Amino acid sequence: MTIILGLDVSTSCTGVCIVDDTKKPTDRDFVVVIDRIEFKKCKTFWDKCDEVSRYLHNISRGVGRIVLEEPLMGFRPGMSSAQTISQLLRFNGIVSNTARKIFLVDPEYISANHARKAAGVKLQRTAAAGMSQKEQVFKHMSENDLSWVQWPAKKNGQAADWSRDATDAYVIAKAAALEGPIVPVKKARKSKKDGK
Repeated sequence: MTIILGLDVSTSCTGVCIVDDTKKPTDRDFVVVIDRIEFKKCKTFWDKCDEVSRYLHNISRGVGRIVLEEPLMGFRPGMSSAQTISQLLRFNGIVSNTARKIFLVDPEYISANHARKAAGVKLQRTAAAGMSQKEQVFKHMSENDLSWVQWPAKKNGQAADWSRDATDAYVIAKAAALEGPIVPVKKARKSKKDGK
């Protein structure tokens, strides 16, 4: 049995999902935990790091793989500033190292697009769908794989905001279970002889 810990790392709320990859994603007991680490009470960046450490220490020691969403590596117009990307990269690194020390397993990374495709989520452009890609993922999984999950509701009746982060963590964990170990691919160096 391999227990996979999927993490959707963010400095506002980190999604957490643990799956048992000996089960099929269609089995109810495939998902062991679907949760989040919230940082509302944290005043500083380091408080958030401590909160992650506390949470992960409380997970059973049976985790055999740790898979995180690859952090955003570039700018997207109107979305991410250099400061935001820098902070997220720093936080992702600290979360990765904390998990590695606790579970004694080297973390693996998967891009959001690759994970969504592997997990069977087909996305439309935001304008065409009338909702963000994160919302599209949540809607798809709420109608399929995670239809059994009873999300806590906000006052307006909609599922709590953290449900989107937990769903993203599920997509990461499911993709990892379906694809097996994620090995980084190194790009071949161009030869000087090729004149490139």
